[in-house]
Amino acid sequence: MRLDLDAKSFGPRQVLGRLALSVARGERLAILGPSGIGKSTLLRILAGLDTDYRGRLEGADHLAVVFQEPVLLPWRDAVANITIPTGCGAATARDWLAQVGLAGHETKFPRQLSLGQQRRLALARAFAAGPDILLMDEPFASLDADTAARMLALTDALLTRSGAGLVLVTHDPAEALALKARALHLGGDPARLQKD
Repeated sequence: MRLDLDAKSFGPRQVLGRLALSVARGERLAILGPSGIGKSTLLRILAGLDTDYRGRLEGADHLAVVFQEPVLLPWRDAVANITIPTGCGAATARDWLAQVGLAGHETKFPRQLSLGQQRRLALARAFAAGPDILLMDEPFASLDADTAARMLALTDALLTRSGAGLVLVTHDPAEALALKARALHLGGDPARLQKD
């Protein structure tokens, strides 16, 4: 995947300036920067969710996104929360649930799961989609330190096992380090990428 961005604006305000970013399967990148700098906007462009920008996005990579919130179907159980969005079979969904430590929770609904369990379900859903590149938008925010550390270790292991690439948006350099991701800093006005 390659993005050559000329500019991204919201109304008269230019949020992102000229930048180039590329990531391939197996490669890990972390976009670091303070809140409000445009990290999530950049990730939405990479995901194809925001097409209102000047520039070009290329690549036929299969993507999966893990958002800040788990974004689960509240009226469906854990298995269905994986099979419906990904199209995989129930056996595959159960396997991914086991891999993220949710064996025995297959028939539970999101409201019956803790926030940490909901985040693991969202992670299972993303990997069940078989992505070439996983896009993550501050997925460890609002987790306590122990739960976040376990989620980081789990994500690292699943990335290694699957061979998927990663673009992580975060304000925490320790998360980039834990996921062995090359760090790029987003800063300035309008924001541009710089190597850390």
